[in-house]
Amino acid sequence: MTNWYSVLKISGAYLAFLIGSGFATGQEAIQFFAAHGWHGYIAIFIMLLLLSYTAHSLMRAGRQQSLDTNEDVFRHFCGPYLGVALTWYTMIMIIAVAAVMLAGAAATLDQAYGIPAYVGAGLMAVLAMATLMLGLRKMLDVLGLVGPFLILLTIIVASMSISANLTYLTAGAAKSKELEILTATPHWLFAGFVYVGLTLPGVASLLPQVGATMETEKDIRYVAIVGPVLIGIAMLIVLTALLASIESVYQAEIPIMALANGVMPVYGSIFAIVIFLGIFTTVTPLLWTVCSRFAEEDTKNYRWLVLGLILTAFLGATALPFGQLLNLIYPSIGYVGLTILASIIIKDIRALIARSRTIP
Repeated sequence: MTNWYSVLKISGAYLAFLIGSGFATGQEAIQFFAAHGWHGYIAIFIMLLLLSYTAHSLMRAGRQQSLDTNEDVFRHFCGPYLGVALTWYTMIMIIAVAAVMLAGAAATLDQAYGIPAYVGAGLMAVLAMATLMLGLRKMLDVLGLVGPFLILLTIIVASMSISANLTYLTAGAAKSKELEILTATPHWLFAGFVYVGLTLPGVASLLPQVGATMETEKDIRYVAIVGPVLIGIAMLIVLTALLASIESVYQAEIPIMALANGVMPVYGSIFAIVIFLGIFTTVTPLLWTVCSRFAEEDTKNYRWLVLGLILTAFLGATALPFGQLLNLIYPSIGYVGLTILASIIIKDIRALIARSRTIP
């Protein structure tokens, strides 16, 4: 029997994981999809299919193979040599992404309230550190509640903006290719693939361990449908809102907040808190995947590691403006993530062939 509470909680945590600084601020939607105009919609459909497939494969592997660490996951899918290389690359990149997340939090509070960047980044660092100390299960409980709430509020803001600016959508989609927008990929066809590749180093470390906690294969299938479909719908709505207002948002560090300000200036400042929480829901599980690799929860080593990684991310958050930092780091991770995607596909094809040979 399907455990719907578990399915919805895990789907919520998966959503929360994906809506970090890139999605919550609108920078991912701008750089991966809006920059390509109408083709961005096709890219999002590709993204949805690949997110569903990879989520299912990773959770199923975690449940069947008892994969306890991200190194176990990468060895399983990518082999002993490439798997170890990807393990270390992923851990380094997760710290870099955490710096992007803290920079996003700082930019959000600065744009909304004029709070100094180091204060905004420091506040996020403290909140993430406190949550990391709770461990995986309690962390999933927190993220499972926050994730759907943030998606809903983001959809509301984007929908209000669409309602006010829908007549400009066609012109905005055409104009987007003429504007000097920071673009994550040179061609729209790569955007969906690279976006999923961007998520894989993180979700490949998290989802197998989440899958190991699930009761049935059917529960895993439902999570692999519900989570990606919801994130796909949310991204489609945000893309539409951004294209309809492209000239007023494409240069903003926080495009979603620019949309909110366009609908209702007071609401824009309130929505900054929503974005801040969205960043929190991603940076926390990301750093957990590194901490859990080297130390067990509730130990002194784990707590010291949490503190060290948080401080490193905090220092890195001040290196560049948020949009430039994201454009520098995220696409490169996405292209490396394509290696993981290819490895998952090859592994599944080999397993399918092996099963077909055993059937008389």
